[in-house]
Amino acid sequence: MASSPPSFLLARERERNRSTRQGFGVYAQHRAQQMALLEGLGGARIAILGAGNCNDVDLTMIARSFGEIHLFDLDGEALESAIARQAPELRRVCQPHEHDLTGVAPFLEAWRTSAPDPVAAQIAACKQLSPLIEEVGTFDTVMSTCMLSQVAINLRDYFGLVPGLVPALNAALGAAVIGHLMFASALTKPGGTLLVTSDCVTSQYPIREEAERHGALQAIFNFAERGGAFPGTDPRLVAEVVAGADFVEGEFRDAWIWELTPAETYLVYAIQATRRSL
Repeated sequence: MASSPPSFLLARERERNRSTRQGFGVYAQHRAQQMALLEGLGGARIAILGAGNCNDVDLTMIARSFGEIHLFDLDGEALESAIARQAPELRRVCQPHEHDLTGVAPFLEAWRTSAPDPVAAQIAACKQLSPLIEEVGTFDTVMSTCMLSQVAINLRDYFGLVPGLVPALNAALGAAVIGHLMFASALTKPGGTLLVTSDCVTSQYPIREEAERHGALQAIFNFAERGGAFPGTDPRLVAEVVAGADFVEGEFRDAWIWELTPAETYLVYAIQATRRSL
């Protein structure tokens, strides 16, 4: 019998986070790219979504520009460990939030039995996250950090590639991506900044050659058009969701190659949007 969805998803996240907990140094180049996106931003509060071990963010640097750092992840164990590694004065400004950030976890078991209507699934995911939005309030800056690919992999593994489950998988993935991006948008206060980064293409494709030839961002577009991006991470679709009615049109801030290990290399993009002031 399959594990219940929240337990399955949490087990996968904990397995991933435990395997990389001591990897802060390995993330240095990727972390520097992400921190460059925050230059010039600041305020009272920042939310980091999908924070996990915090290997891909520099909390000390962030604390110089923000009074409160709120860290969100399904794996509360990883958040607590990340905060415990910080200096006492930094720990005092960090607040962990252990929560599913897609809105789909409570529904997956039922969807595995009967595929939901895709639009109904998206509505359900967004409603599921509404209480958390009310609980934590809004932020000057919200950063979703390379979370969409993990969501896609976890859902693929939960549903498997069984032909009969593909409609349920597709509906769940669509709901998870929309739920998460709408959640991130809702957390961004008027006048605030939303940043979404996502790894989206692996080195099973010739990503270095394509990036050298066309630039990293155009390489991502090219692979996405040919079906080479992780499901749910297509940059143009993500940008379209982020640039909703309440936001100034999103822009692609940067794109880069992330070499986690010689065998694990990814193309990553970053989208930034500003929420319209009231």
